[in-house]
Amino acid sequence: MSRPEQSPRVPRSELDCFDTSRAEGHTVEAPIERVIDLLGATHAPEVIAEYRDAMDRGAVYPPIGVFRLGGRYIVTDGHKRLSACKQRGMRRVMLELWTVRRLLSDLWRQTVRSTTRLASALVHSTHDPASRKRLHRIYWDTVLHWKRLFVTLPTLVRSGGSKNPLSSAESESARATTIRLVKECVRFRGHLVLIFIALAALALAQLELTWIAKLWTDGPLKTGNQRQMAELVRHVIEAAIVLVSGLFTSRYLLQSLNQHLVQELRDRAQAHLLEVELSAARRFQVGELMSRLFNDAGSLSQFVREILRRGIGETIVLVGALVILFRLDWRLATIIAVAGPIVGMVLAYCGGYIRRRSHQAQEEVGRLSASLSEQLSGLTTIKTFQTEAVERERFAANDSEYRHHVMRSELWMATMTTGVWAITTLALLGVVIYGTNQIAIGRQTPGALLAFCLYAVQTVEPLRRLSEVHGLMQRAVAAAVRVFEIIDLPAVEREGRLALPAPPAGALRFDRLCFRYTADHAVLEDFDLNIAPRETVGVVAASGGGKSTLASLMVRFADPVSGRILLDGIDVRELRLAELRRAVCVMEQMPFVFTGTLFENIRYGSPTATREEVRAAASRAGLDQFMAALPAGLESYLTESGRNLSGGQQQRIALARAIVRDPMIVVLDEATSAIDSETEEEIFSVLEPWLARRTVLLMTHRLSTVIRFPRVIVLDQGRIVGDGSVAQLLESCPVFKRLFAEQVSPLRRTSRTTATASRGRQTL
Repeated sequence: MSRPEQSPRVPRSELDCFDTSRAEGHTVEAPIERVIDLLGATHAPEVIAEYRDAMDRGAVYPPIGVFRLGGRYIVTDGHKRLSACKQRGMRRVMLELWTVRRLLSDLWRQTVRSTTRLASALVHSTHDPASRKRLHRIYWDTVLHWKRLFVTLPTLVRSGGSKNPLSSAESESARATTIRLVKECVRFRGHLVLIFIALAALALAQLELTWIAKLWTDGPLKTGNQRQMAELVRHVIEAAIVLVSGLFTSRYLLQSLNQHLVQELRDRAQAHLLEVELSAARRFQVGELMSRLFNDAGSLSQFVREILRRGIGETIVLVGALVILFRLDWRLATIIAVAGPIVGMVLAYCGGYIRRRSHQAQEEVGRLSASLSEQLSGLTTIKTFQTEAVERERFAANDSEYRHHVMRSELWMATMTTGVWAITTLALLGVVIYGTNQIAIGRQTPGALLAFCLYAVQTVEPLRRLSEVHGLMQRAVAAAVRVFEIIDLPAVEREGRLALPAPPAGALRFDRLCFRYTADHAVLEDFDLNIAPRETVGVVAASGGGKSTLASLMVRFADPVSGRILLDGIDVRELRLAELRRAVCVMEQMPFVFTGTLFENIRYGSPTATREEVRAAASRAGLDQFMAALPAGLESYLTESGRNLSGGQQQRIALARAIVRDPMIVVLDEATSAIDSETEEEIFSVLEPWLARRTVLLMTHRLSTVIRFPRVIVLDQGRIVGDGSVAQLLESCPVFKRLFAEQVSPLRRTSRTTATASRGRQTL
């Protein structure tokens, strides 16, 4: 027992029981669950209690000696101190890292000391009773030492101590994910029943053919009996038919179940993304979501194909072959059976590493997809600022990181597969050697040994493939976690229960509205506003002043922190979302144009609209000249995100889309900012009768746009600071004058110049 240095104080933290100055090598602080004690299961409890009590009293010990193996630490010195730390509930411990040279030196020193003691005891035991007692004690010390090791190993395997690099919480999550995947498969019961029947038939046919080989070796091959030969040929043909039928049926049904499962999960993830709140969906980059829905969901196909085919089909072969092996020779069968637990230990050791590395690799694929999506979207900006080299290096760095994680996963996969092959090959070799000796002494026939070897191969092969299946399953679980994260996103939009009166009047009231994106930054604060039915109101504010937030709150893309929005006297949170968004239409500054024809884009969201209604809406939105210039008019094809359109054309398409939808309340959020003032004037002139029948909120930075409306609201720091006509606001609202100072000055100069020229003409 290491001597403690007594301290008169109570340790301030759990690591105060370690004195790093007493360490000979480099020290490191580490979580206690990452420290593995191969001799920890049977330590003397009274000694551990002494250490624990001494630590509680303030005793100080050297750091625990460890040898680093990957991300884990194997205890080389301080086994009882580690056990005492665990009893104290410590989460972290101080470790002293041993070098390979120090470890080998310590092992050599212990070996020399033990050998010297053993040799001395052996020499003196012939005539010295005390030496015989010492020899007896050395023997039992050695036996108990190895007993401690073998008692500890199963504990570590069960707890995942050294075999699983993940924390217990992560291991629980992996098990829960696996169970959930199995439950997803169970939903396709018809497929599973047919697959089980087909795989069982396939397995039984394989076992039958092997038994026929034994009968042929001991029968017709030795005796030449043609009648027996004909009977065996008939059995072979029957077994072959069953085998071929089972192989075809199982393969087709496995692929069918595979595709059904992947489609089901992908469809549910996509449907859930459309149902959650915008804030929840926008936590992820677009490329990351694409990777999860396609790459990760696609990876789950391996789960069904491999787990069911290997797990059901080859398990039947394995169990059947083992039963026959024990029937033929229980001694030979025991050699094969012993390989099973050893293979299980190898799988348990490597499986966690593979799952973790696979999860990291899939995360890197998501980052790669997001990076590429971002670069393609910003291609013009990249070329304009000549940052091709920077973006190329950024993508290459992410790609290199992905390759690194994949190769680390493959390293553990290769280690696991190689280890399993080595174990099973040794077991098979033992069977051949032992069986040959049995034939030599006449205890077995050649046919029995042939059958035994064939059944042994059928037993060994599933064990070998089990390593591949285990690795694939770990990767599938890692992929499933990422898919289920999307399916389980909690922030689903809350649905109201009330219906709007028919037809809606369009009265709006904002009652002490407050909204914050962060706790210390209010976008809207104590916002009060009443808008009468069919009233047109302009809203102006500085960039980031809350105009777009106000539009989002009206259609419940977000809900206010406090206050409420009333539509015809009903809180919008109590309205059915479909009715609310049918009555209120928001046109954004950067509208989205879908891949498809111009007709499909204008009619988007209004599938019952006729061609005449679409054409009339396009004409009102000022698209006549644009349609005339297109080769196929309304049937002209628009590329992804409207890349073959100007910003003004995209905004006019969105405006036409809103006209076709025919809402009661129209919110124009900088909806004409990309259109020149002259064209905008023409559009509003045409739209004036249509807008007059609706409640309209128009957010803009352009004075020429807002000047045509009789009422304008001015926002500053989330509050209303002005409400009136443009003329009134120019006289009484400093914020309004500051916002439009650069646009008002040219107008005034133009007015003065015009007035001077007029007086000059009058003088002449």
